Amino acid sequence: MAFDRLEVRVSITKLLVALLIIIVPLSIAGLILTTRSDRALDNNIGNEFRTIADIYSNEAAQFVRDRIGDVNMMTGEPAIIEAVSRASGKGGTQARAATGATAGGTQGGEGGVTGKGVLGTNASELLRRRRDLDPRFLSIVATDQSGTIVAASQKQTRASLAGEPDWQGAYNDGKGAVKVSNILFDEFSKSYYLNMNAPIFDAASSRCIGVLVAAVSVSGLLSRFQQGQIANGARAELVSDDGTIISAPNADVFARLKSQTFDAVRDSLGSLQGHQNGSVTAPVSNRNYVIGFADTGLKQNYSNLGWIVIVSEEEHQAAAPMRAIHDFALAMVVLGLLMVTLLGVYYYLHRAQRFSDIESVLPSEEQRARAASSS
Repeated sequence: MAFDRLEVRVSITKLLVALLIIIVPLSIAGLILTTRSDRALDNNIGNEFRTIADIYSNEAAQFVRDRIGDVNMMTGEPAIIEAVSRASGKGGTQARAATGATAGGTQGGEGGVTGKGVLGTNASELLRRRRDLDPRFLSIVATDQSGTIVAASQKQTRASLAGEPDWQGAYNDGKGAVKVSNILFDEFSKSYYLNMNAPIFDAASSRCIGVLVAAVSVSGLLSRFQQGQIANGARAELVSDDGTIISAPNADVFARLKSQTFDAVRDSLGSLQGHQNGSVTAPVSNRNYVIGFADTGLKQNYSNLGWIVIVSEEEHQAAAPMRAIHDFALAMVVLGLLMVTLLGVYYYLHRAQRFSDIESVLPSEEQRARAASSS
């Protein structure tokens, strides 16, 4: 039994025209949409990185401000003010006799030269309790207006801080100003720390009569940036405003390494006035990176704390979960254009061949003239 065959005959010319009308505009639209989606994907990832950088920078800034607030509260303790006032009124001679040491050496450790005359005061007992309550305070000392230590949370290896630039900046010729040192390292506790210098004011005259110096551990803060990766493989760095890495995976402040991603965001940071954040997609080491950044805003009050948080990841890796769909859509667009192009080439070659076949079958003008003359 013969089966009926369903044959659909379509003119190749009409098919080609239909495809040109449908496929070409759709392919162009597809190319535009995939390009826009690629940019939108980078922007979304950049916004996520900016949010993470903003969270990290806010935590860093809040940590510093909270510790400075704690130090300022200690400067207002009556026992501290009384001890400093008494020492300043006597020119610091009593304090020097009690310590029995000259200036020099480093701060920290349980051994030292500070005498019982200083450590046995109510002010020292208050500082000792404050240090015990918050382990982030490695050491706390109070000095008079000459820089001599008049109260301390533990034994010190020097009797005066008058030669320290940060102490001098905090005393400020009797005007008083909060000064924070650069990051230092304490060998005894194996901790990174900041020396926070806060002026002690006389309640009656509002005159700066001394300085309270607290060594505050920042190891916990810096450890957040030591993680191998965050989010979906991104890398977080804490850098200074000159591009030097303060803390990052496999790097710290004493390595003095330069951040490769910092140059990509340098122009976006501007003058670092106020709290700034943003994101960019820029080449780093010949590869495109998605970078989110946020500055801590600490530089407005503390010139040496121009800290900036940078979160970055290679673009191809950051967009990997969505990249397969994007590449598939782009491949379909390219395939559609390729098929239309091949069909057009086939149509052109087929039509040229058909015309040549017709010309070979039909007699030429010369042959028809000869046939007419012979007849």
